[in-house]
Order: sequence, then C-alpha cells, then structure tokens
Amino acid sequence: MSTSQTTARQAGSGVFWLTLAKLYFMATGFLLVIFLPKLFEKLSGDTTGEVYGEYRVVVGLVNLLDMVLIGGAIQAVSKFISEREDRARSVKWQTLRLQAVIGGALTLALFFGADAIARHFYHQPDLAFYLRLAAPIVLLYSFYAVIIGCMNGLKRFRHQATMDMLFATLKVALTIALVAAGLAINGAIGGFLATSALMLVLATAVLGRLPRGEAVSWKAVLSFEWKTLLYAFFLNGLLQVDLQLLMALAPPELGTPKSQAGIYGLALQLGQLPYVATISVAFVVFPLVSGATFANDHERARSYVATTNRYVLAFLAGLVTVVACDAQALMSLSFFPAVYASGARMFAILSVGYLFFACVMINANVFTATGKPVWSMLLFAGMLVISVVLNALAIPRFGGEGAAVASSLAMFAGFVAAGLMCRHVFGAFLPLATLVRTVAASAVVAGLHFVIPHPGGLVWLLLRLCLGFVLYCALLLALGELRLADMNRALARRRGA
Repeated sequence: MSTSQTTARQAGSGVFWLTLAKLYFMATGFLLVIFLPKLFEKLSGDTTGEVYGEYRVVVGLVNLLDMVLIGGAIQAVSKFISEREDRARSVKWQTLRLQAVIGGALTLALFFGADAIARHFYHQPDLAFYLRLAAPIVLLYSFYAVIIGCMNGLKRFRHQATMDMLFATLKVALTIALVAAGLAINGAIGGFLATSALMLVLATAVLGRLPRGEAVSWKAVLSFEWKTLLYAFFLNGLLQVDLQLLMALAPPELGTPKSQAGIYGLALQLGQLPYVATISVAFVVFPLVSGATFANDHERARSYVATTNRYVLAFLAGLVTVVACDAQALMSLSFFPAVYASGARMFAILSVGYLFFACVMINANVFTATGKPVWSMLLFAGMLVISVVLNALAIPRFGGEGAAVASSLAMFAGFVAAGLMCRHVFGAFLPLATLVRTVAASAVVAGLHFVIPHPGGLVWLLLRLCLGFVLYCALLLALGELRLADMNRALARRRGA
C-alpha cells in the first residue's frame, strides 16, 4: 500500500472514530438532560427548577473554561506531533507545563474567587460552595486534553475515541448514581470531578511512555496554542453567555433567577440539537475543502461549499420546523417536571437560532480549511459581542425569552456575515431560490402542524415529528431543491478525494 493510500485510510478511520465518539458523547450527555431534572424533583423537592438551574450555571461556567483549554491544547499538541512524531514526548511535557500554568491559574481564580463571583456577579452567595467544588475539574480536564492531543497527533484515533466514550459513560453513570444516592447537586458536580480524575489516570496509562526524541520549546507550543485558546474562548463563550447572564440579570417578577436559569438551561440544551446534528458534517467538509484549496482547484472548493450549505440548511430547516412546532409537547413529556413546560417558547426560538449557528460552524470550518482561521475567530468574536450586548439589554426586561431572542439574533448576524465571507472567497453561498423553497416547505409543514391536533403521548409525538419531516423532504423534492444527482456527485467526489 502506498504512503498516500495509508494516509487516506488513516484519515478516513479518524473521521469515523472521532465522529462516532462525538455523537456518543452528545447522546450520553442528553441522558443527563432527561434524567437530572426529574431526579432533582423527586429527591430534592425541586419543583421550580432551582437546583437544576444552579447545576447548569456552575457546570456551564466550568465547561466554558474547560472547552477553551481543551480546544487550545488538543489542536496545538496534535499539530506539533503530527508534523514530527519523534517530538511527542517533548510536546506532551511542555504542554502539560503550560496547562499547569494556564489551567492552574484559572482553577485557583475560580476556587478563591468563588465568593466574589457568586455574590457580585450572580447575586447568589450560596453558589460559591459549588463553584469551589467544581474548580479542580478545570485543571484535571486541561491535563486530560494534552493526553488526548497526543493520541490524535500519533493517529491513535481509536484510542482517542475510546477514551472520550469512556469519559462520557463514566460521567453519566457517576452523576446519576450520586444524585440518586441523595447527594443532589453535590453528587452531580462530584460525578463530573471524579470522572475527570479517573479518566486522566486511565488515558495516561493507555498512552503509555513515549520515547525520547526531538525537543520542542514551550514558547513554540504557546505561539500556536494562544490562537486556538482565543478561538475556543469566542466559540464557547457564545454557547454559554446567555445562561450566565440570565442568572445574573433575571427579572425577579418572572421568578427566582435560579428557577429561570433551570428552565432556560433545559430549553438551551434541547435547542442546541441542530448544532449537534452537524458535527459529523464539519468533520467531512474540512478535509474536502482543504484538499481542493491545496490543489488550487477553486471550482471544486466552490462546489463543495455551495452543496454543503444547501444540504445542511435544507436538512436542519426541516428538523427545526417540526421540533419548534411541537416544542410545547416535547417539553411537556412526562420525564420532564411540569415546570419546564414554560420553557417551550424559549426552546422553539433557540432551535431556530442554533440552525443559523450550525451553518456558521460549517463555514467557519471552511474558512479554517482554506487557511483563513483568523476569519473564523473574528466571526465568533463579533457574534459573542453582539450576544453579550443584546442579552444584557433583553434579559432584565424579558428574562429567558429575551435571552433566547438575543442569542438567536446574534447567531443570525453571524449567519449573514458568514454568507458574505463565503461570497467573497468562493463566489458561492446559498442561492435565493434555496432560501425561498426552504421557507415555503417549512411554512407548509408548520401550517399543518398547527391545524392537525396532537392526540398526546410519546408515540404519537414521535410519529408526528417523523411524518412532518418526511413531508418536508417530499416538498423539497417536488420543488426541485433536493436532487439525487447532487448527492451522487458529492459521494463520487468524496470517494475520489
């Protein structure tokens, strides 16, 4: 087998395993969305969503810090090791030192600043204990990211995927077990903390001892890592800022801040489903566009961008339409406590917003693949600024629904900006006809959903959702927006790439 064939096979294997792990991670995380609110209600008497609100805000802040460190470390470590595998040992230790400084500083800041954050930002002094309990997760996760980055750089994709899937499984199992044991939010955070510690030890053992080789300075690693850290901050800040600001600025006339945060937190996680649905697309489109750009094949890159945007929008618009129309029924299902049904409108609004965000994510990957990562960084930075300003204005007056609208508007602004950037670089984005047909098909399905009564029950709801999506696809086929020839050509190019 030639070197190019081996590389292609490794890349294909990597896409498969990493996509599988990411989807598994999201699926298991969804189990917490389903079970935690009900467990908190039954075992802690949380009929208002306050305990879940505390959990979502604390874990959301920790996840923001975690994702910044993870995004920065994995990409930096993988880049330096994939270029020269004999650097692996040096890169690992130099990055661990950097993570000890950066992650350690953030951990200490969160631990010792917990009282100030809880009292002066959230205006909820009792959150301080939970913030301190969760603080070590930041440092442990930052070290874990280095080990995973080594596996990625060494092309040990199966090991990487296995570690991530074990992490997800263990986190869900420990969290649910400790909460069920009566430890409430302490158990939920403790499960996350214990998982981080155990998986760091296990991943280090699986990676094993790396041989000595070429030395790399910490300055060289940092010169690349700071860019990925900044990018990850803008991206993950956008995903968390609305919930954090809601806890800080929630209007008292709409309920306690904790209750509003709990209801909004559940609606937010459900509303992010369109974003989750595009993760595998991002893995696939990156190497396709990158390869076309490297070969200086502008027409092929333009075709990939146009086709990807068309089909991502077409698929997600149908998914969002049926989900948003039945948001009330979904959030009124028996495994959610009754209080969360009031978040249905937030869920519906956020699902539309995350449709736009998913499209932005696809195009950000495209810009990075064409050697323009700064464009992606600026795109997310602009969206984050808009989201902060709009949320700060909307939340004190409208609460969670204001946060949903503000965040969705920021994501729509990013969608428009990404489209203008794509037009500038490739001369292609989304034809006007595609937008018109997609909106028309969505309008027909939405109209039927509101006209046809919902008899109730999970089985009927699932049937209604499936039939609505099938009808939507049939309408796009009839309107000529979905063409089997396009998909066949895309598959043929993927095999030849």
